[in-house]
Amino acid sequence: MIRIVGRETRRVDDSPGSDIEAVAKINGLSGERYIAILNGKPVTWDHRIDETDDLVFVEVFSGG
Repeated sequence: MIRIVGRETRRVDDSPGSDIEAVAKINGLSGERYIAILNGKPVTWDHRIDETDDLVFVEVFSGG
């Protein structure tokens, strides 16, 4: 399952065999604004995913 969590939360179609960066580009996500969490652990965007993985993109917020 692939989820995007931030100002809005949504679920997107799985893309088995892709890497995280490809999934991010398809969904218009930037590495400067989102962190990839794969199976509960933060990972770099070059990791490959398969249909059993749980991938969550978490939007980075800052404040002061």
